[in-house]
Amino acid sequence: MTAARDYEDMHHLVDRLSPRQVRRLRLLVTQDEELAQVAGAVSPEQPSEDEPVPEGLIALIGSIQGPADLAERHDDYLRERMERRFGNTE
Repeated sequence: MTAARDYEDMHHLVDRLSPRQVRRLRLLVTQDEELAQVAGAVSPEQPSEDEPVPEGLIALIGSIQGPADLAERHDDYLRERMERRFGNTE
C-alpha cells in the first residue's frame, strides 16, 4: 500500500508545480542514471518545432478558464457548485 500512496503523493506534487518547476524536475530526472531510462521510455524524443500542432489541440488551448488548481480540486469545485445550485442534501 505504501507504493500506491507514494505514487499518489508524487502525482499531486507534480500537479501543483508551475511549468517552470516541471521543466526543472524533468531536468533533474533526466540527469539521474536510473530515472533517465524511465523518462526516455515515456517520451523518447521531443516533438520537433517544425511539426504542426493538431487542429483539435489548437481548439482546446485557452478554452478552459478557472482557478490555478482546477485540475487538482475539480471535485471540490463541482461539489461547491452543486451545493450552491441545489443546496446541501446531507
